[in-house]
Formats: sequence, structure tokens, C-alpha cells
Amino acid sequence: MTGYIERVSDEIADILLREGIDYDQTKAVFKAARAKAGLRAPKEKRGAPARLTLEESLRFIDAAYARSGQTGLMIQTLLETGARVSEFVAFRVEDISIAERAVIIESGKGGKRREVPIRAEIARLLAMHIGKRRAGPLFISREKSHSGTRTYTRQRIGQMVRGIARDARIEKRIYPHLLRHTMATRLLADGMDITDIQKFLGHEDISATRIYAETSIAMLRRKFDRVIGSHGRELLGEVRNRHGDVVGAFAADLLASDPHRVT
Repeated sequence: MTGYIERVSDEIADILLREGIDYDQTKAVFKAARAKAGLRAPKEKRGAPARLTLEESLRFIDAAYARSGQTGLMIQTLLETGARVSEFVAFRVEDISIAERAVIIESGKGGKRREVPIRAEIARLLAMHIGKRRAGPLFISREKSHSGTRTYTRQRIGQMVRGIARDARIEKRIYPHLLRHTMATRLLADGMDITDIQKFLGHEDISATRIYAETSIAMLRRKFDRVIGSHGRELLGEVRNRHGDVVGAFAADLLASDPHRVT
């Protein structure tokens, strides 16, 4: 197989050199060739997205506010809007509607615009933070960026998130996108419809959102709660402890749909 790959790669290299195709153009060439040959990438197997538990979220936010009021509000806003860090650092005062309790993300992934609702408490805190300002970056950095502006960079937000996680004594690896996973999982647990979560996160393909529904303990908990009676709960708890969440969810489904279930 090694000799075959070397021979084919040599032949392809000769063609690329002869045709004068540069590096960027090779991507399009191979993409078109795979499509004509009917080749598809194997389906990626994904596990549950990493997230903060409720206890960790509370410790994380507390540690952020312990640094400063602005740091706490920044991290809470990043978490509760479910924004990508690239979207977050672009937030401007003009993007915040206090009256409508919404953050407008003008240029999401793929240049898509979306509006994200925020809680009344966050709206109130943002109103106090903004004060009489009518324009400019939502959060102003004390340090100038390379471009000379006082805006936060994605790298700086990443550093802050990691530092706050250390302050909160959270052992797992924490990064800004994990906060987005955390918010999506929380919304699912609170009963938000998967298509609404898709809009909230700005996912173009719902399959990217469905991973939360497929792996979230919230789904198991809802099924579990449908089973009434202490004996049924004890039985499901036993099944879950012995065989894990997936088998527990299956058992919950069976009990929830069985008219003769244990009660």
C-alpha cells in the first residue's frame, strides 16, 4: 500500500506542476475529484460536548466577578448569549437593545445576522455598564490591541477564561467555546425546542445542534420524570447506576410508555 500511495502521489505531483496549479487551487481540484469519484468522508463519531455543570458554572461566574465587575459581566454575557468568541469580541453598544432584551449579532458564522434574547437581570447590568454611551465597543479593554484600539481579542478572552477557571479551581480544560456548549445544554434542559436552540446558536445545519439532544443528560432526566412513583424512580436509578445513561434512557422510555409500569 505504501508503494502504491507513493506512486500515485508522484503522478499527481507531476500533473500539478505541469498545469501550474498553486496550493489553494489544489483544494478545489481534490474536492472536485472526490465528488466525481463518489468519495465521501466517513461520518464523524462525536461524543457529548464538554460543558460546565451547574455547580461549576456558578463557581466560574463568581470567580469572574471576584476579579472585577466588568470581568464578571463580560464572562456572564459570553456564557448566556451562547456567542462564539469571534462574535463576542465584536459586540458593540449599538448591538444591545435593553428594551427588547436582545443582543444583535450582525456577522455570525457565514455572515448571518441573528438576535439573541437575554435575561432581564443581564439587560439591567448591561444598561448600567453602558451608561450614556451610544456607540463603540461594548466592553473596553484597558490595554490597546495591535490595531491600536481598546477592544478585546479572541486570544485575550481565551486567556481570561482559562485564568478564571483556575481561580474557580475547575480542573477540566476550559475554553470559550465550552461556555457555548454549556448554554446550549442548559437551554435543552430547560425545555427549549431544538429548532429554537439552533436559531439561538446560529447553526446553519440542525445536525450540529442535535448533538446536544442526543447526548444530554437532560433528555434522560425528562424521560425519568415521566415515570411516576417512588418504586419506578428507584428502579431507573438502579438501572442507570449499573448500566449508564443510555440504558437508563431506554428503560425510562419503556416504563413511561408501559400502562402497567411500576408505580
